[in-house]
Amino acid sequence: MTEEEYIRMRNLLDTVIEQQATFAENQRKADERQTKTEEQLGRSAEQIGRSAEQIAQNTGGITALLALAEMHEQEISRTNKEMSARFKETDDRINALVDVVERYITKG
Repeated sequence: MTEEEYIRMRNLLDTVIEQQATFAENQRKADERQTKTEEQLGRSAEQIGRSAEQIAQNTGGITALLALAEMHEQEISRTNKEMSARFKETDDRINALVDVVERYITKG
């Protein structure tokens, strides 16, 4: 091997070594980014889990409120029917009294 071939071979090896060092550095940075990303994903998953729990609790609360509203609506409807029946009875009694008074006045 001549000195010129040796120098060329040595330059090629130096280039390969530099490229390998650059590759290793890039790989280290990529590994760091991946670790950070995995940590962020873990935190996001925990947050999503907490949000899902809160949504489930809120849904339960909403369901209870809807049931309570339905009960109140039924109670109001029942009360309205009772009041309507009582008003009708009162109207009937007032009409009966008016009839009696009219008959009394007319027979006079």
